[in-house]
Amino acid sequence: MGEDDAVAGCGPRSGGGTVPRLFDVTGDGAQRIVHGDVLDLTASLAREGLSGKIDLVYVDPPYASDRDYVAESRLDGPADGRVVRSPAYEDTWTSRTGGLGAYLDMLAPRLEALADLLGPKGTIWVHLDWRAAYLVRSLLDEVLGRDAFLNEIVWRRAPNLGRQATSGQFGRTLDTLVVYGKPEATLTPPTRKEPIEASSIRWDEQGRPFTSAPRGDYTDASIARLELEGRVHRTPSGRVYIKYFLVKDADEVWCRERRVDALWTDVPPLRHAAASERTGYPTQKPRALLERIITCATPPGGLVVDAFAGSGTTAVAAHALGRRAMVCDRSPVAIATARARLLRDGAGVKIERADGAIEAPETEVTVTTSEQRDGKMRVDLVEPKEPMAWSVGTLEGNVFTSAWHAERGLGGKALRAQRDAVVEARDAQAVRVWGDDGSVTTRPIGGVVR
Repeated sequence: MGEDDAVAGCGPRSGGGTVPRLFDVTGDGAQRIVHGDVLDLTASLAREGLSGKIDLVYVDPPYASDRDYVAESRLDGPADGRVVRSPAYEDTWTSRTGGLGAYLDMLAPRLEALADLLGPKGTIWVHLDWRAAYLVRSLLDEVLGRDAFLNEIVWRRAPNLGRQATSGQFGRTLDTLVVYGKPEATLTPPTRKEPIEASSIRWDEQGRPFTSAPRGDYTDASIARLELEGRVHRTPSGRVYIKYFLVKDADEVWCRERRVDALWTDVPPLRHAAASERTGYPTQKPRALLERIITCATPPGGLVVDAFAGSGTTAVAAHALGRRAMVCDRSPVAIATARARLLRDGAGVKIERADGAIEAPETEVTVTTSEQRDGKMRVDLVEPKEPMAWSVGTLEGNVFTSAWHAERGLGGKALRAQRDAVVEARDAQAVRVWGDDGSVTTRPIGGVVR
């Protein structure tokens, strides 16, 4: 099962399009999170004049798996397996709730609203598995037209091991990315290095290593052009081969660079990623997968939208690649996870809350303060002892602006968030604490809000 970062409690929902209310800013706010439904995000972006200006929409919705998912956050301390388990999202579509028809009724208007955001070169990528990918292609044919179809990419997300390998059928180890685009859309597939056996390497007159392949369906005109480039190899019998010059990889092995095709077997599953990447959010996707999508589908500085943000993989990848991301999710657990993850990577974050959001719980917060020299104040977090993240900053109405923040560090051994902050006294108006269960609690300095 592989759906990443899906919406919590997602089901048939009327309305949408409410105005998000800004309530959290850290840094420059370049990466934007809407705590709400897809329709809240699309309506907000339309009001801001961004319809027709988005370069990439990535959609990783529920898969109609008839399962509910739980996030697991590892706590610091000895390796005793201590975790916090919190409901992340529901993906249950039974006959009582309308079944697959209700699932498609939920998805169709959201896909249509997202497609309206695309610029003339924009693409929409919908990430699913065997349960609904074929049906979503039909939806997108209606929304964008069959001529808008660009690719169906198959990602091998897991090896064929264990129970699925002995299930009496071919292992279901694949996810599908359905890609549609506007009329001017083009993709730039990356290359990957494939090692070449030493016995297959030849050297030309200039001392360049190459391997070769039959001319295949190259036309005579193409052969003439390649010959001018020095890329044609002719055997003594007159047979024509195409040269492919080699490059070395990081291990100094000679490799041929090949364009990636629609079968992606070289992006390993999350279980093989570094421990510092794994958040414990269910169905999280590897960052390498989203970096490939963003790189081949957007220009530098481009605009990226993720309609079911979950653990925030898309926003993290966009930040690393110099793109701006606008993501949304209804789940408070997803919002807390994405925010902490972005802050760990040094991204500025702006969070808005819409009426379509699932209400975030609150928890008891206790802090102590002491005046320091040079007009500064020290703030110590007493409770909770193990927050996912917390901030000290200013509070104006419902807008909290962070002047200092700390998050739990991930890895083989989780690192507790720093619990003491020293800030300018004028900036120490309030603290905001985020929990693993999605709780968001704000306490003005000198008073408690619960």
